[in-house]
Amino acid sequence: TGGGTEADNLAVKGAARSARPRGAGDGVVTTAIEHHAVLHSVERLEREGFRTSIVPVDGDGVVDLDALAGALDARTAVVSVMLANNEVGTVQPLAEVAALVAERAPRAVLHTDAVQAAAWMDVATEAAGAALVAVSAHKFGGPKGVGALVVRQGVSLEPVIDGGGQERDLRSG
Repeated sequence: TGGGTEADNLAVKGAARSARPRGAGDGVVTTAIEHHAVLHSVERLEREGFRTSIVPVDGDGVVDLDALAGALDARTAVVSVMLANNEVGTVQPLAEVAALVAERAPRAVLHTDAVQAAAWMDVATEAAGAALVAVSAHKFGGPKGVGALVVRQGVSLEPVIDGGGQERDLRSG
């Protein structure tokens, strides 16, 4: 992708838009402290008729797991929880989040924005429960304008950029 913002957009919008016509859900859940790439994607999806929920965090910036559990249901298609926050340094309990998603919204895919975490954490281990992981190269010594969305096998996405069909029909360019 062209960076973390595009990766987040493809993950959140692409997974939600792919789920609805397949009958796999219309709900999108995220936290109040996500990057604007996620929050604005969720707002866009809400304008498109998706059910959305933004769950609170505690005073330390950690997602309220009870509120998250209450926001999940069988119709939830996408859950997005940032791995590490760049402003307050909070690391989310992603394994616990993944367990809640599996229990309460088994058809949902879990996305994590790991852009801020990649330079400091073992993202492969910390984000093991996520089906979609966004990173941006400039955060760990790579060039600006280069990012990636790691997509677990079997996850269905609808492209957000139409055209020539490159990148397995997910990102034309």
